[in-house]
Amino acid sequence: MLCLAWASSQLTAQQISWTPEIPGNLVRVPVDVSPRFARLGLVAGTHDLLVPPGWTARIFYAGQELKKPRFLAWGPDSVLYVANMSGSTVLAFPDLDRDGLADTCFVATKVPGSTSSITFYRDTLFAGSESGITKYWRSTATGYVFDKSAVIVDKTQQPNQLGGNHKTRTVVADTNNHYLYLSVGSRGNADREADRALIERYNWDGSGRKVIATGVRNAVGLTLHPRTGKVWANNNGSDHQGNNIPPEFIDIVRDGGFYGYPFAYHDHNWMDLTHSAYKDILPVTANDSAAVASMVKAAALITPHSAPMQMQFAHDGMPEHYRNGLFVALRGSWNRTPVSGTKVVFLTFDGDADTVANSVQDFCTNFILDSTKSDSRWARPVGLALAADGSVFITSDDVKQFIVKLTPPQTSSVHDTWNNSDLRISPNPAGTLLHIASPLKTEQIVSIFSNIGMLVLRSVINSDGDINISGLPAGHYVVISQSGGQTRRAILSVVR
Repeated sequence: MLCLAWASSQLTAQQISWTPEIPGNLVRVPVDVSPRFARLGLVAGTHDLLVPPGWTARIFYAGQELKKPRFLAWGPDSVLYVANMSGSTVLAFPDLDRDGLADTCFVATKVPGSTSSITFYRDTLFAGSESGITKYWRSTATGYVFDKSAVIVDKTQQPNQLGGNHKTRTVVADTNNHYLYLSVGSRGNADREADRALIERYNWDGSGRKVIATGVRNAVGLTLHPRTGKVWANNNGSDHQGNNIPPEFIDIVRDGGFYGYPFAYHDHNWMDLTHSAYKDILPVTANDSAAVASMVKAAALITPHSAPMQMQFAHDGMPEHYRNGLFVALRGSWNRTPVSGTKVVFLTFDGDADTVANSVQDFCTNFILDSTKSDSRWARPVGLALAADGSVFITSDDVKQFIVKLTPPQTSSVHDTWNNSDLRISPNPAGTLLHIASPLKTEQIVSIFSNIGMLVLRSVINSDGDINISGLPAGHYVVISQSGGQTRRAILSVVR
């Protein structure tokens, strides 16, 4: 009876409730390549990118130091860092003159091989790898080298953690509650597995392991919503069910949630377990059926086998159209025809409390020249970082390896006409007090956001006034003023 139940609930691709896909109204732009990076070999007219109107593209860094660059993170002093997976390093890319080019490349620290994700909390770097979580810190408060380290989660001491198909481990720091989240991918394509295909939570010091979510085959992308504090995950689905099953999903992480692997996907939709690659899963038990019955519809379903990677929620410094949503890098399929993914998309939501995506829109494409030919792919997007000024940084870890910076237009719509001169702040850089000037003699609500879009300070002042910023660490911030029905902003540098 149980087998009949799952067999009767299998769906065709046409019956799946996909998140609506929107092309995104993109335009072709050349990629600006400094002579420093000419060896990258980008050809204008061929290796162009398709981006929203008014956006520009520039290679931020390319060089032999990049060896499978994966996830990006903003570190101290607003410096961009990357997990350099095959190089077993974390690299730092300061851009002190803010010209959109990395001044140089530093080895911030050596890491266990296969480290693909990094995250920061203030001056502490956390790196996730197959062998666990390691934290790093600096013996001095300046420079880019993290010379001190400690293993806080040792996966070699836990059962069934090493080996198999999925060796990347993504770490996310919940800075509000001082938790660390870690994704552990499945060992195989589709199997009954113990201690794999799940998301874990640890205390700040690595103690108190708790399995938060199960049935998550390979959540390469984990991210913390900067305003709600909720953890979100994507999933890389299994193979051998056809070009269009199962869809990749993106969803909020629920404590105790079951997400389907290896039996089902989305709305209690069962896999074809009679396929030779899945037959070892049979017979289906009462516990299996109960787990599938507990599933909740995902926030978004996107094209199968597109391999979602790093995700970042938008912040208020983004152009207006991109303030309520989620950017997702799709590395791309390896065996699907036509090829899926190989682009960056943007999921739209009604607001922070919304957990069902309205649409998935193309944001940056043309990393593959012919979707019917996988060998026409010239880059594979993986890492994402959003800067305070709304710029989007993307890593490519294969074919051509680089970090590209996409810069938004100064004016993005009739409703978003501010520029850095609209809001007058002084001094800039600032240290203790920041003076806010306004042409309108009305009350101002002033909000200051970090370079990852997190609100760090909010104050109400009458017309012109001063704000105490002595508690902000050194770095770059977005200052947004709302008064008289108008919104103005400026980029602030804090020095210590």
